[in-house]
This record gives sequence, structure tokens and C-alpha cells, in this order.
Amino acid sequence: MKTYILKIMLLILIGSTVGCDLEEEPKGLLSPEGFFQTPSDVQAAVYGAYAEFVTTNMEKSFFLALMLRGDMVDIGDGNTLADRVTTNNFTMDANNGIIEDSWVKLYQSISAANTAIAGARSINAESFIKNRLEAEARFIRAYAYYHLVRSFGDVPYLGGPVESVNTLNNATRTPVNEIYTNIINDLLFAKENLPNRNVSNVRNIGTKGSASTVLADVYLTLKRFDDAADEARYIITNKAVFDYALENNYQNLFNANVAGNIKESILTIDLKNNLNDGEYNPKDGMVNLTRIRDFAPRSLSVAVPSLKVYTTWDSRDYRRKVSFEDSVVFKGNKIALVNSTFRVPRPHIAKFFRFPGPQDGGDDRSSDHHYNLYRYADVLLIAAEAIAETDGATPEAIGYVNQIRQRARFNGAKTTSFPVDVLSGISNADFIQLLREERRLEFAFEFKRWYDIKRWGILNEAFTRPESLESYNVDVNRDYLFPIPQIDVNPPKITQNTGY
Repeated sequence: MKTYILKIMLLILIGSTVGCDLEEEPKGLLSPEGFFQTPSDVQAAVYGAYAEFVTTNMEKSFFLALMLRGDMVDIGDGNTLADRVTTNNFTMDANNGIIEDSWVKLYQSISAANTAIAGARSINAESFIKNRLEAEARFIRAYAYYHLVRSFGDVPYLGGPVESVNTLNNATRTPVNEIYTNIINDLLFAKENLPNRNVSNVRNIGTKGSASTVLADVYLTLKRFDDAADEARYIITNKAVFDYALENNYQNLFNANVAGNIKESILTIDLKNNLNDGEYNPKDGMVNLTRIRDFAPRSLSVAVPSLKVYTTWDSRDYRRKVSFEDSVVFKGNKIALVNSTFRVPRPHIAKFFRFPGPQDGGDDRSSDHHYNLYRYADVLLIAAEAIAETDGATPEAIGYVNQIRQRARFNGAKTTSFPVDVLSGISNADFIQLLREERRLEFAFEFKRWYDIKRWGILNEAFTRPESLESYNVDVNRDYLFPIPQIDVNPPKITQNTGY
């Protein structure tokens, strides 16, 4: 239980205390130079940083919030937690519990990473070992901050271990551009010092390829399109080195029985991992949050597709079949979920509960899914979009989209004729719009849509037009960001986001 013991010691550091007023010296503050003696000590701390990110709390809070905030996922059963409802309909305030949970977990991961980084620098070991350990920690720190800065804007940037109360009491909001500079520096260091593949090819710990993928995404978000295209090309060129490839059958990406063998996966969340000493609690995970209430035990119908997502998606697209459960066999009869007697009579998200893998001890909430945070399809569409934004609809950019469409034409049994390839001669404007739609369908319900809406600046377009997939009153001056959790607002040091 070495990892668990270190986690307890390390993660007392900040938890939810960023911005809170502390009056005495915290008991868990460490001096990494004296605590860490060997690379194994530091590796355990690195695992602690990843383990804080890879938890069911993150799954049922942060990733659920990202799904609900977009225009493709709605609340099914309105009797669920009020914090989920207000996240979905843009009426949340600074006391929202799932946003608070998300903030705390992200900062706990950062805190543990900072301590691991200091430990890696302090131990007596060969430089390549020290650099790899530091790179693993800097990768997860960068990734956690990337979520924080997109979700909350200016946030306190803590770049080292918290070794005194003054670090916490004097924390202020760091400008977004400065945070992004730090994120990019961390990812460049990780790309340089991480291996091409991890031991046993596990993909829930950073690698050179995953660092490059996140870096390409960061550049795309910052509209540094040439850099994003170059970074994506680097991954495409070296895909064999990193062991990346499009999975032949789209359904396999959401089949937990084969999750550990998917070459398309670049960075995953594997809740049953070797990072957290078996501290796996399946309660309220994606399986039962999305599964059909009244059909299976402990199923909640919390996050369900917006009905227009289902009705406007061409039925010839195999990805639609994979993404939705629209009928079930109930008491020996196959019935359509729409207009059924179930509490939430509409199609449900099938990606997480259709093939959950072996479920521990008969607990039908557990899952063996390796949730894809990035997969090779991301790289192809990042490259296509970045090229389109600078050079237009080039044959290269079109070719990347057509690789995605070619895979979508295989329905698990045979190759069909839909979706058709994008043809040369398409206008730049039409191609960019097509790319955005391709991302929406390819990554449906995979925690990406809200970030796309945000970086494209299409909040009003997504929610207020007659053809919008969901209709809500939104405020562009407020709703692109979540509120800073109330527990961490300590004016004037940490101010609240506009409108909350």
C-alpha cells in the first residue's frame, strides 16, 4: 500500500484549500528533498498525481458536467441532483457541488504532481530517470491545468509544492495566457523526456505521443493553427512508433471487453488501474448515469441525448447505431424507447453501458471501460481543422477527414456507402463547417463537445436558434466559464467569474 500511504501524505497539501484562509501550519506539508530517497519513491508520488485524476468522482462530476454543458446531452430524469440540472440549463451558481468536486480533484492532482516534480529533481539518480519521472508529473499537471483554464479562466497557478500557509493564503488568479505558457512548457518537456510507449503499452500514463497530442489540442485552442498542424503531423508520421491506428470497428472503441487492446487510444481513464491500489467505487459512474431507468437495476437516466441529436442524425451512419440505444427487449418484446412507458422515454447513450465488460461481484454499475480522453481520430481531425484554418481545404486536410469517414463506413460486418468521401473543390467555409459537424458526430458523448462550442465561440448558435439541438437562455458574458467554487472565493485575492 505504498502508493496509498504516499497519497495520504502528499495530498493533504491543498485539496480544496486554494484561496481559503489558513491560520496555522498545515500538518501535511513536505520537504521533497528530504522525503524522497529513490526513484521508486518518486514514481509512487507520480502515480498519486494520476490517481487523483482517475477517480469515479471525476467521472460523475467533471466529465458529467462537460457532457451536460454541451448541446448534445440533456437531463433525463429531472429528479436527479439539482446541481446536475443547473449545470445543464445554465442556472448554476458558485455553490454547485459537482463543480466544487471537479475543482478540488484537479487541484489535488496538481498538488501531488508538484511534489513529485520536486522529488524527481532532488533524488540521486541518472538524469534520464529523473527527467522521465519529472516528465510524467509535468504531463498530468499540464493536462489538469488545461481543464482548469478552459473551464474557469484565470485560476491560481501553483508551480511548486505547497510548503507554507503563505502559498495558499496569498494565491491569486493567474492570467490565462501565463497559464497556457506554463502548460506548453510542461508538455514540451514531457514530449522530450517521455518514452514512445509505456510498459505493457498502458495508455493511462503520459507518453511522448500523448504529450504531443495534448500539445496539438492546446495549439488548436489558442488558434496557433500552424503549430497545431505541425504537431499533429508529427504524430501521424510517427504513428507506428507510438503504436497508433484507427480501430477498424467503431463499436470496439466502446466495448470494455477489448478496451486494453485498442491502438486508437492515446490517453485513457482506466478506473480499474494500477494507480490507486484498488480504490475503485463504481457508484454513479457513466454506466448507470446513462443507462435506462426502470429497465435495469441502479440505472438513473441522468445524462441522455438531446432528442434532436437522435432525430437529425442520418440513420445510415454506423456511428449513430453505436452511440444510441433506441430500443430494448422488455418482458420478451422489443419496444422502442421513444414513447415507451419508461420514466425517460427517449433514446439513451449506449457508448458506456452496452458493453461494460466483466462487472465485479455482480455490481452492474462497474465498468472495465478505458474512457478515451484522446484517440487517433482526434489527431486526424485536429490536423484537418488546423490546416483548413490556414491553407484551406487542401487534399491533405480532406484526406484526414476521409480516413475517419472510411472507418465509419464499416458497420462491423460489411463496408457500406455512407458517409461518402469529401470531394476536392469544396469551399474553405463549407469544409470548416463540415469538419465541425464531423467532430460532433465522431466524438458524440465523449466529453469534447462543450470545449468545441467554447473554442469556436458558438454559444448562442448552439442554444438559441430554432434549429439548435437544445434550447436554453445563455449569456455569452457569463456562460463560457464555470463559477469559481464558493469555498475558494476569498476576496479580493480570488475574485469570482463575471455573472456569478
